[in-house]
Amino acid sequence: MTTTRITAADLTDGRYTASHDLIVDGHLEIAANLGHVTIAGAIRVTGQIVALSGSGIEAGWGIKAGEGIEAGWGITCTGVFTVRLRVFAGLCLWRLPTEAEQTITCSRFVGGTIAYGTLIERGE
Repeated sequence: MTTTRITAADLTDGRYTASHDLIVDGHLEIAANLGHVTIAGAIRVTGQIVALSGSGIEAGWGIKAGEGIEAGWGITCTGVFTVRLRVFAGLCLWRLPTEAEQTITCSRFVGGTIAYGTLIERGE
């Protein structure tokens, strides 16, 4: 599977600007220390989503991953958050993560398992 990488060069004011929805056939990796990377629409990835340390994911319409999701700085989704396997939020190797960094916020969580982090379903 191929890996699509989001780096600081792909962002404008913390937002991914290439398209409304981010659809990746393969894996998605978000570079370290970018803060919350915001995608206006949905994120759909057939493989795994990995946000390296100091980076998190925020999507306007939903997040869906075929394999799993790892984020160093929390995960926020205003819509339905769907994953087939596991979710890790707040992964940090050099210190203990804060509560905010471990938070997974969405309107509804479907499928998969929260392997590390705290899930908050808003039911909106």
